[in-house]
Amino acid sequence: MRSQAVAALLGLTLTVAACGSQDGGGDPVKRIDPKSLEVAEASGEVEPDAILRVDEVVLRNPDLSTLARAIKAAGLAEALGADTPMTLFAPDNGAFDKVGVDALAELLLPANKERLATVLKYHVIPGRLTAADLRKRIGDSGGSVEIVTLQGERLNASVELDQIRLSDASGNVASIALPDLAASNGVVHGIDQVLGPQL
Repeated sequence: MRSQAVAALLGLTLTVAACGSQDGGGDPVKRIDPKSLEVAEASGEVEPDAILRVDEVVLRNPDLSTLARAIKAAGLAEALGADTPMTLFAPDNGAFDKVGVDALAELLLPANKERLATVLKYHVIPGRLTAADLRKRIGDSGGSVEIVTLQGERLNASVELDQIRLSDASGNVASIALPDLAASNGVVHGIDQVLGPQL
């Protein structure tokens, strides 16, 4: 079944840390069980019983058509359609345009399937996390939260000019431009920048 195929893949933790005061010694890190994110109660905009799965939400949104192609090329449709709750930060078409036509075409080649999957998993975290949830965790953590992705990398989330922003270790910064697209197995947030490994 879908859930059995990817349960281990999604069994990661979401790590929250107050990043504004980190130093070389490192502050204590609060770990949150992803199960606590399975039902998003902080925002009324996401319905847990939405009909479409995460992969279908992407497929049916014209602003995410390039991402839909990438998901298919990487063979991740089944994983994103699993029953296990997840949050997808979905680069929109404009985000992929910034990558460049040639670089994107190369990434979509069958020979680069594994590399593409690595890039896409950088945008997925376990548990259903709405924009309201993110804002609350950012506020509770002193202005910034650290999230662990399926790729095992960390994203920092903060709020600037009333927009939620995500930054990666390479210095890329994405804004959530289209928040809280409901899915039966999670939530999708459209973002304006591809994050993660260099393409």
